[in-house]
Amino acid sequence: MFQIERQEKILRFINESKKANTDELAAAFSVSRVTIRRDIDLLAGKGLLLKTHGGAVSVKGVFFREIPFSAKAGINAPAKRAIGMAAAQLIENGEIIIFDSGSTTLEIAKNIHHTDITVLTNDIKIAMELTNKPDVRVIVSGGSLDSTVFSLTGARSVNFFKGIHVNKTFLGCDAVDPEFGISDRTFESCDVKRAMIQSADEVIMVTDNSKLNKRVFAHVCDISALDKLIIDKIDEQGKKPYTDKGVEIIIAAPAAL
Repeated sequence: MFQIERQEKILRFINESKKANTDELAAAFSVSRVTIRRDIDLLAGKGLLLKTHGGAVSVKGVFFREIPFSAKAGINAPAKRAIGMAAAQLIENGEIIIFDSGSTTLEIAKNIHHTDITVLTNDIKIAMELTNKPDVRVIVSGGSLDSTVFSLTGARSVNFFKGIHVNKTFLGCDAVDPEFGISDRTFESCDVKRAMIQSADEVIMVTDNSKLNKRVFAHVCDISALDKLIIDKIDEQGKKPYTDKGVEIIIAAPAAL
């Protein structure tokens, strides 16, 4: 069986079963666990499934619950790193900024090398990442912790972001569609994101291309709420709905190996 054929069958198997572990996939396709792990890595890198400890889960139908950070972080990791580097270049010394929770915004935090920066966030992992940067003041929103994604939500978090004014908000998302707009998997995260948007002079969305032209459970806002979109790749036809609404597109392609 050719590799591409096997991967198609693995994807079909996982979509039908909703999840599978490495051992059962290796047995089902008569290959080694090393080969299965390699196939899962490739499929997860394309956003076709979610890699988990010991196996993978389907992304089909996951519209209304959070995907664990450990699974999300592995999807399009090179693209997220490139986006994080590009986004960090937009930050200026002395600014006050918001980091939305997420694996892509975490990559921005890793690339901060500025002075006199104040970061406000609802993401515990981002706050921990910034603790080793002496020129960055970190303020965490408070709220109810979702330990699967390390984010804080609820009324305390919403009210925190409603009561501030910042230079820039770096926003993440679960899906973005030109017609439906930006969407997320829970009402709670949407409420926090809307407060972050309203608090900023400039709203910059960071997302890899696997989330384009998709919709999940809860609507956050129209794409016109964005000032900039930083993404790893998008074709000219795909750009048009965004540029027509005044959104600047910044391409941050991963470096070729």
